[in-house]
Amino acid sequence: MKRIAAEPTIRRSKIDELDSDFLAGLEERDRRLYAILSKTTRYRNILDNEIKHLRAGSAPEVIRAFLAQWEPLRREIKRLAQDL
Repeated sequence: MKRIAAEPTIRRSKIDELDSDFLAGLEERDRRLYAILSKTTRYRNILDNEIKHLRAGSAPEVIRAFLAQWEPLRREIKRLAQDL
């Protein structure tokens, strides 16, 4: 029986100066993506609750007024997405 050769392993060396700049950029992008995800999840939960209230018979005017309070959160999500 023939043995199948394993794929060559990639040796990882210390991060040199150029790679550390690249890594810093990736980490910053990761932080921005997490911020977007966090704020979007929060807003999604708010919308979900308000949809439930509407289905339960709440007045649409009340829901619209409540959602208007979260407009700054929507603007923040949009700004974060544009910065990405």
